[in-house]
This record gives sequence, C-alpha cells and structure tokens, in this order.
Amino acid sequence: MADNDTAPAGEFGTCCSELKEAMSGEDFDPLIYVGPDDVLYFAIGLVDIENEDEPGTMDHPVFFCPFCGKGLQTAESVADKAGADEDEDEEAQA
Repeated sequence: MADNDTAPAGEFGTCCSELKEAMSGEDFDPLIYVGPDDVLYFAIGLVDIENEDEPGTMDHPVFFCPFCGKGLQTAESVADKAGADEDEDEEAQA
C-alpha cells in the first residue's frame, strides 16, 4: 500500500466503525489506542513492572486497520514521532 494511502494523523478510527468502536473503551480500557506520541498502538501483552502493583502493557504500533485493512501509519511516521518525543525529552533534561 502506498504511503500516501494512510490515515492523516489524528484521524485514527475514521476508516471503519469497527476500529472506532474498538478504540472507544466504553466498557474497558481499549486494546487499540492512540499514545501520547500520536501513534496508534495495539496492546499485545502484559509485563510485570518492578515495584508496581499493576502490570504494564507491551504495545506495538498498528500499521493497518485490523478490521478493514486501510493503511493507518507507516514505520517511518512512527519512527519520526518516536524520535521527536526522544528529542523533546533530551531537551527537557538539558
């Protein structure tokens, strides 16, 4: 699928009603969600975190809608967003 055939940032869940519903989290914490870095993630497992009562989640970026197959984001756009967050963190610590 071509890079220009992906969802515009911030419009995850507009490709089909199934993804929108899965992201809503009305009855529970959603397994598919937009992180603080504006990347769409899928929670794929739980991990124990030292000194924490609750487990954390292991997440992976979602590149294609699992319901309709539309391209949602590219590996490059995810890397750019993650790099931007790391740059901001480094600047804040300096």
